Amino acid sequence: MNDGVVFLNQNLLWPVIIVGLVLWCVLIWKEWSQRKERRFYVKLIASFLAIVSLCMVILKPSTYQESERGKGIILTRGYKPSQLDSLKSIYKRIKTEEYTKGRTLSLLTEVDSVFLLGRGLEPFDLWQVEDKSIVFLGSEAIQGWTIVSKKDEIVLGESLEVNATYADPKAGNWAVLADNSGNPLDSVPFEEMESQLVTLKSEPKASGQFVYHLLEKNQEGEVLSDEPIPIQVKEGKPLRILMVNTFPTFETKYLKNFLTEKGHEVLARTQLTKGKYKFEYFNGASGTIYGITSENLKDYDLLIIDTYSFTGLGRGSKEAMEEIAESQGLGIFIQADEGLFRLSKSQSPFRFNRDYVTETVLGQPAQTLSKYPYTFQDNIQTQGVFVDSIAVASYIPMQKGKIGTTLLQNTYQLILDGKEALYARIWTQILDNISREQEILVDWKAHTQIPRLDEPFEFELQTLLTDFGVETKERAIIPLLQDVLVPSKFTGTVYPKKTGWNQLQVSNDSIAPFRYFVYGENQLQTMDQSEIENTNYRKFGPKNIFDGSVSVSKKELNPISPFWFYIILLLCFGWLWLEPKLSP
Repeated sequence: MNDGVVFLNQNLLWPVIIVGLVLWCVLIWKEWSQRKERRFYVKLIASFLAIVSLCMVILKPSTYQESERGKGIILTRGYKPSQLDSLKSIYKRIKTEEYTKGRTLSLLTEVDSVFLLGRGLEPFDLWQVEDKSIVFLGSEAIQGWTIVSKKDEIVLGESLEVNATYADPKAGNWAVLADNSGNPLDSVPFEEMESQLVTLKSEPKASGQFVYHLLEKNQEGEVLSDEPIPIQVKEGKPLRILMVNTFPTFETKYLKNFLTEKGHEVLARTQLTKGKYKFEYFNGASGTIYGITSENLKDYDLLIIDTYSFTGLGRGSKEAMEEIAESQGLGIFIQADEGLFRLSKSQSPFRFNRDYVTETVLGQPAQTLSKYPYTFQDNIQTQGVFVDSIAVASYIPMQKGKIGTTLLQNTYQLILDGKEALYARIWTQILDNISREQEILVDWKAHTQIPRLDEPFEFELQTLLTDFGVETKERAIIPLLQDVLVPSKFTGTVYPKKTGWNQLQVSNDSIAPFRYFVYGENQLQTMDQSEIENTNYRKFGPKNIFDGSVSVSKKELNPISPFWFYIILLLCFGWLWLEPKLSP
């Protein structure tokens, strides 16, 4: 099947036709004296065929032909040699090429159906096979870390928790979380199973950018693998906190000391007698607050109030407190006592179920804490605050603000027992979840999960800024693409030039930079290869036959062989040369 004739030298068509007609006219004029003889017409036809053949040799006529290109094999990392041998035994002369990320596959110009062996193609190279029929045969089983999940940023006082999955672990080996100097912080033994999820924890002691290490060790303590775990530990922004108590308690005393040591500005009001109060000021706090009004509360990030003071608020004070929470994001934390669990729906937004359990266990090593014998009722509004997967508090959103409380009791006992780190982790987690959320001028998000050297790192940022740019630490400007539907959203791509910590920043502005970690070529390889294989499975699916609709033969422009034109030209010229010699 073809779609007609196309001349490859189309630009020479008219010059060739004109020259051919002139040449034919010359031949006719030369033989015109023989026009009454039969041989004149024979020469006319022969000369016409010769000139047409000569024109075809010059113009090179071609036709679109359906041409089946055939099948090929692309080898990627981790392919099974047995699969390759089987394919080559079936397809004797099948073309094969080994894949190198970032390079164009030359094989694809010659085939339209591909067997893809191994882990698969990098996501940024999948465009090369968009118009091909692909059979993805997968790879050998992966051994090593396939999933590593953690928070990229934590606040000082929070616990670093690393959840990692190891494929095909060896019993007797250990998963170890170590600091930058190699000192072990936590460890979990491996068991004989298909894959094992391990959870490792540590308590950062300072803020900054750190690189922890996820190690695999054998029974002799030899390090078999070492993967970096980058983490940013940030100092919590100082808050303005108002503490309101009807009478002093040890719980309030130690909480007040903890907040002061963290640098928060604290104003504590304790009622002495009716209408008389004691005020304490820490870290720059000042002023006196006798009534709970909108004017008094508008500059605070967090209100900590005991149950007795909360229930003693008048209607106007409660409305003012709720109005500031809803409109300006004030966080409200109610210090629980037995009276809180008996309040009606009109007095408290929280609902509880009695569970008769008076203790809970947190920390590592395990530490027993007292709690009220209740649990929070599950509903759509109530959001839990978790420490070591245990709900230690809950809050209810109030538009921009939140109101929360805890079930824990006498947490100050942790400090008396020397467990200051656990005490700090509990209260940091609770208060960070409830206090006023800080406004963020630029919200960054990384789209590339494992950034690597000289490979595209895709990021997104959302901001209400209008005239701004993004640049690297070396002042290289990064082009941004604005979202059509969400004008405040921008995306960009950068190619990191060094391993370790890199950063992007808003140019000509004092906004804190966005830091991300670039891994070396041999780091997190099993995780990377596992993700690549999963991406290819999602793209091509687990199939062993080609798509007929995709592998249909393509139409290609094939020149007509000039051999036949030369034969006709030779025969015609031979006749024109020989004919006068045969005439009487």
